[in-house]
Amino acid sequence: MEGPWAFVETTLPHMPLPPISHRKPIRTERLLIRPLQEDDLQAYHELRLQPEVMANSRKGRPDRDVEETRLGLNDFLPPRSDETFLLGVFLPSTGELIGEGGIHTLESSSCGWPEIGYRFKREVWGRGYATEFLKALLEAWWDLPRHRTRLRVHSSSIRKGKEVEAVEQVHALTDLQNIGSQKVLAKLGFVEFSEYTEPDTQEHRLGQPVTLKGYMLSFPGDKTGV
Repeated sequence: MEGPWAFVETTLPHMPLPPISHRKPIRTERLLIRPLQEDDLQAYHELRLQPEVMANSRKGRPDRDVEETRLGLNDFLPPRSDETFLLGVFLPSTGELIGEGGIHTLESSSCGWPEIGYRFKREVWGRGYATEFLKALLEAWWDLPRHRTRLRVHSSSIRKGKEVEAVEQVHALTDLQNIGSQKVLAKLGFVEFSEYTEPDTQEHRLGQPVTLKGYMLSFPGDKTGV
């Protein structure tokens, strides 16, 4: 995203993040949320085979084979898990993997803050699972031990705090046409702060202009000042 950037004092979780062996499963009313493991590969592959699920991915298409899925699964596993906070979403009654998501980068290229994302099987869309999952995941993310640090962020995303120069944010990015995700983010308290156009990375639209909307959610431990 073009425009002014600045280094600010803020907070972030201690690095490296807790190992996946220390990340306890989360139970919500309808979901079991836990780190993915190597033996989840086939279930994860089935998720990433659905065109609708992968429509908003970086490549914009389903995985071609299980080895491509394995590369995606590596983001959930050591050593990448030291700097990602990604979890699988399961139905407790059947053990079926129906989705995944979390913090996939600690410094997004679009605004500098940790960035959140998710995807769910087409069959479970519209049932409120994404909202339920993200609410639980964010509570776990905010609960991680933190330290003060300096971070380069986009100036439009800075919200002054009472305890730090800039209140820590979680960032989410959606395609302009992705109304469903925008509604999910609004339910969770995310606010829109940017809209911009850049070349698309999806293989069937490579280089064509795509308009993106940026949303952010403030760390609840430091209320904004002015």
